[in-house]
Amino acid sequence: MPLALFDLDGTLIDQARAAALWAGEFGEQRALTPEQITWVADALSERRSKELVFHGVVDRLGLDDDPLRIWNDYRRRMPELVTCPGEAMAALSALRAAGWTIGIVTNGEIDNQEGKILRTGLSAAVDGWVISAEAGVRKPDPAIFALAARRLGVPLRGWMIGDGLESDIAGGAAAGLRTAWITDADSDDAAPLATFAAASVPDAVAQILVTADAVLD
Repeated sequence: MPLALFDLDGTLIDQARAAALWAGEFGEQRALTPEQITWVADALSERRSKELVFHGVVDRLGLDDDPLRIWNDYRRRMPELVTCPGEAMAALSALRAAGWTIGIVTNGEIDNQEGKILRTGLSAAVDGWVISAEAGVRKPDPAIFALAARRLGVPLRGWMIGDGLESDIAGGAAAGLRTAWITDADSDDAAPLATFAAASVPDAVAQILVTADAVLD
């Protein structure tokens, strides 16, 4: 069976929207200005440790809060705020109907990431997942992709689909996978790391399914 691995945040789920909702709730509780709320939402979209992000939030806004407590509140709330667009779910269904094995490979904490997978219904739409905190290895290390394939019981041959150019695309390519970069950038920017660029998961899946060599030897 061909293998399709997907990133979670920013790929299968709308992480930016959920972060903006959380930032709005957080800002309302602390009487932040609209500009401060926007800054918090933007900070949450940065590709770095959330522990560092929340220390930065406390320092920049001059709050008395414990950064770790805010981080724990964020982790508890985020699975309740994220959604997986229906179009992405339909794309996963199309892959499964075509005989593909589907997995999620995500960096993050177990409670937060698994909570998102369960609450959005993705647990029923994929065949399994690997979360870096329990795996002991993070993207872009090729070992995490190899672990996903072993857990899914298939060879490490197929595709990695994600929005992280380093974590998903460079990491997937280093593991020997073809890669689809989810981005609003010009498709020419995908080379040489990505096999191709796509605007969304449905677009990426459609291209994979019609690519002449998508079914691997």
